[in-house]
Amino acid sequence: MLEKQKKDLDRAKDLFFSWKLHEAYAIFRRFFDRLPFSPQIEHALYLSYFIRCLLELGKERELTFYLNQVEALSSKWKTPELDYQLAEVYILGTERNIPAAKKLLDQIITNPNAQNLHTKSKMLLAYCYDCEGDNVNACRRIIDSIQESSDRPTALNLELWRIKILRDEGNLVLARQKIENFIKEIDVVRDWYAFFSAKIILGGLMALQGEKEEANHLLQETMEIADKSPFKTIKAQLKALEEKITATKPCPPILCEQGIQGWKLQCNQKSIELKHQTLPAKIFELFIKQERIEKSCLAKKVFHKNYEPDNDDNKIHYQIHSLRKLLQDLDFDRDPICFEEGGYRLVPKITVLEGEV
Repeated sequence: MLEKQKKDLDRAKDLFFSWKLHEAYAIFRRFFDRLPFSPQIEHALYLSYFIRCLLELGKERELTFYLNQVEALSSKWKTPELDYQLAEVYILGTERNIPAAKKLLDQIITNPNAQNLHTKSKMLLAYCYDCEGDNVNACRRIIDSIQESSDRPTALNLELWRIKILRDEGNLVLARQKIENFIKEIDVVRDWYAFFSAKIILGGLMALQGEKEEANHLLQETMEIADKSPFKTIKAQLKALEEKITATKPCPPILCEQGIQGWKLQCNQKSIELKHQTLPAKIFELFIKQERIEKSCLAKKVFHKNYEPDNDDNKIHYQIHSLRKLLQDLDFDRDPICFEEGGYRLVPKITVLEGEV
């Protein structure tokens, strides 16, 4: 790479961290326009900043165009750098392809010649598992395998992941303590993405701990800061947090009736059927008896074995995810099954119309 190109990319990175996204985008765009003619390792190393510029500036069509370019190049020149770029666009683009991204990232992580991409790839892989639902154990295993980094954005992102995992595991007190300390150590301009991510995590923790007034105050302050720049995805996340904080509408109950073939479930003027003897049906029958189920109980009642986290977590997650997808056809406005430390909770109440479990 030419020295001038390297200086331009470092300048674009500095502009990115100074909230000057339009100026950063212009430099990154010139560099990434050359990708089809001269792929370089720096395309992979600086891709995250370019994609973030596109997303925050609302240039999703360019991201789709770039996806097509990378797919064509990746099929022609199979390199870890191109695979990484393709995986990142698969994950963050408008047309997500999480399974394909996971496959590419696994290949990079196991490639000894792609050491420079291992940390970034592991964090993206954890994000894939997080997008799929509640496989917090997989996320923890991946994040715990990452070594400390001297690169500040990477180090901040790694710490945010550790805090998020604590929250998802149900350790709200420790997660709250760590995120508050984290916010004290970062700069709102230089570390803007980490800053907004941390504020969103903190607001969500406040809401979970019943501190809605404090969460709303933090939200309004953060929104005022975000309004100073074209942070499209940040503002969308803040809007989602606002809906979470202000949501007061109770989750409607599921009315269920046991028939010869299985369970008929009704809610929100929608209905689905769960066939007897299927694993999702067996899990639902456990939820009829108790709204929260430990993983150890799921292993024993569904798989007829003692619970072994390393062997059973993925199987349990898959079956919970299958039941969740079925229940989502009942048009709930929130996730009908939530993960809680050591188990799962069914959010809507169940009313059995007739029959016994």
